[in-house]
Amino acid sequence: MHNFLNLGAAIQEQSYFCEDSVDIAAPAVHWLKIFNTVAAGSLTILLTSCTNLTAPKTLFVTFGASEENFKDDSEQIRTVLNKYTEAFQRLNPDTNVVWINYKANRILEQITNDSALNLGPDVVITEQYFAAQLLAKDLTATLSDQQYLDDIYSPHIQSMGKINNEYAYAPWLVSTQIACFNNTTIKKSPDTIKELETLSASGKKIGLSSNPYDLIWTAGSTGAIAELSSIGDKISTTQTYPATQKWLQWLQQAALYQNIYFHENPRELSKKLKSKELDWITCWGEQLRDLKKTLGNSLGVAALPNGSTSKAFPTQRIYGFSLGKNSSRTQQTMAIKLIKTAVNDIAQRKIELGDSGFLAANQNVAIPPQSSKTLVALNTSFNEQSKHYSKKWPGVVRWFLPEQGNSKNYGKRYNQLQRTLIELTDGYLDINEALKIITTSQTN
Repeated sequence: MHNFLNLGAAIQEQSYFCEDSVDIAAPAVHWLKIFNTVAAGSLTILLTSCTNLTAPKTLFVTFGASEENFKDDSEQIRTVLNKYTEAFQRLNPDTNVVWINYKANRILEQITNDSALNLGPDVVITEQYFAAQLLAKDLTATLSDQQYLDDIYSPHIQSMGKINNEYAYAPWLVSTQIACFNNTTIKKSPDTIKELETLSASGKKIGLSSNPYDLIWTAGSTGAIAELSSIGDKISTTQTYPATQKWLQWLQQAALYQNIYFHENPRELSKKLKSKELDWITCWGEQLRDLKKTLGNSLGVAALPNGSTSKAFPTQRIYGFSLGKNSSRTQQTMAIKLIKTAVNDIAQRKIELGDSGFLAANQNVAIPPQSSKTLVALNTSFNEQSKHYSKKWPGVVRWFLPEQGNSKNYGKRYNQLQRTLIELTDGYLDINEALKIITTSQTN
């Protein structure tokens, strides 16, 4: 699943929280951690006679970047992290914050290996699903000071951050799914999927992702979310899933249109919008910064199209901070301070005022959404469309990922769903075949 932090395994790159950065191969990262541990111990001895010396404070923060575009993604992520955690470094100049990137497809393995050597990260930048995996594998710890977090998060955000009523991670930035379009060719984004079809019939080129997490918004527009949630919850039923069948029929029909194109992921859609091969695509708030660099004022944003009787179901990625388990007491204290510096009311308000493409996770931030078209689109997506399905969302997640907590089979169902949707929109599967697969709760 493509995302802003593409939480996969780590890269051989790190930078300090300052103007200069250094590239260090993965083994060197381990030596750097060991050196800091030894150095701190040595300085403790020296401090008995040199009271003006202080032991170095180093906070190791891990994040992932996509393997496919590793260098570019790493640079973009680092820019965002530096911007939004600048206050922490300013307030703690004696703490050296080291960013350690891992490639997206190996981050779990790398953190596991590092932790086995007692060299695990102090903080992991993560999202809701990866945070659950890390906690299940005992690589991270739950967060204390739960009352503080409860006070700043809405019940919806709390449900994303908590496992067994404890915080697996502290939510920070919300990236939600919206529509992006070239406003020189499309003056107004369609309000309904029927209007989207009409737009394509007029000659405008429409791009959709066949990735289930990116495509399920159309299941909302066609009224199928309740049925999909019931499948995830394994509710016994004899129904024939008419709404789900209607959804698959819409996808099949969309694939037949001359000007609607299905692509593998949001990255491909973004490239084709920037090159003007597509006029309208589904996108993510986290992509807006990159899209604006190319399209400038030609970039239009809007909420995704609803159905005639039901709302679209845009998904979201909620990024935040998980606590590593190999930290010293000092590092744990600094890690908590880093988190609170990033999620407090003032810091979160600045995120939304910055028109960055992210929404703040903190519910106490009150920015009138009408202050920008971007905020209107993001707020409609997250606070009107997505929240409309909040009670159905846990079942939908279980439909996507019934193997949560089972690292061996994790993602097996999701891969099956993705293959099914691709084969449906490619014409290999017919509707009845696809319906049978996606309405069966067990994987093959």
